[in-house]
Amino acid sequence: MEQDFIQNLRLLCSYHRSITEVTRKLGMNRQQFMKYLGGGSFPSNSNLRRICDFFGVDEYEILMPHERFREIVRLRPTTREMATDLPAAAHQVMRQAMAQHTQLARYCGYYYKYFYSFSTPSFILRSLVCVYQDEKLTLYKTIELLSRPEQRDANSDLFKYRGVILPIGDRLHMIDHESVLGNEMSQTILYPPYRNRVSALIGLMMGITATEAHQPVAARVVLDYLGRRVDRRKAIAGCGLFEQDAPEISRSVLSYLREASPTDGFLIRAGPNYDKVRKTT
Repeated sequence: MEQDFIQNLRLLCSYHRSITEVTRKLGMNRQQFMKYLGGGSFPSNSNLRRICDFFGVDEYEILMPHERFREIVRLRPTTREMATDLPAAAHQVMRQAMAQHTQLARYCGYYYKYFYSFSTPSFILRSLVCVYQDEKLTLYKTIELLSRPEQRDANSDLFKYRGVILPIGDRLHMIDHESVLGNEMSQTILYPPYRNRVSALIGLMMGITATEAHQPVAARVVLDYLGRRVDRRKAIAGCGLFEQDAPEISRSVLSYLREASPTDGFLIRAGPNYDKVRKTT
């Protein structure tokens, strides 16, 4: 595995002008980085995440067999190719996001995300969100465990999402895709807090059901701020499907999630009235 990592890291570096450029943008010591390339040392968990975030790959991908990894990288467009292909309107959106890069720094950190599950509507899904920044954009990762804590085992469904936060129209727009299978996408629109300290963000999340019909679904969502640093293993263990009256779901979170949604009658709304709404649409 370590030999595959070395080859994969060298391949990623080959898309840049020099190792010096890579380490400068990473903010990492060049001598230490060269040890990774030469096999003299393996990155710590935090440095491995930094490297993967910089190159736009997942930790499990960079540890793949080299030939498989080479194929994945070959099929992905480079940043320059993507920038060339983007239409003018998309460029404008990205420029706006980059212009507010500094203001969005206050949202960096970890959150528990709560919403009524699209696949199990009577349960509330709690997932872990990490908001972070690269040189120009504010990005985030989400980890979901689609199982109840008491039923969890090694085969429990785990999903990972990657996305970007765009401040548009005095709202925070979170757009992501599922990064393992790549066949799912969602959008969340949040109200930014109008006070200095970020404690919780509320809004509406839109996606599609996991059924064959792939029906559009909307649900209220709460992002509860945990802090800049957390015990990631413990935080992930706290994810999963919960009953509405579970102690892990605060009364304030439940109260907001249960409020009527303006999308009733237009989209299927996950939550306690899911079945009733579904029959009338």
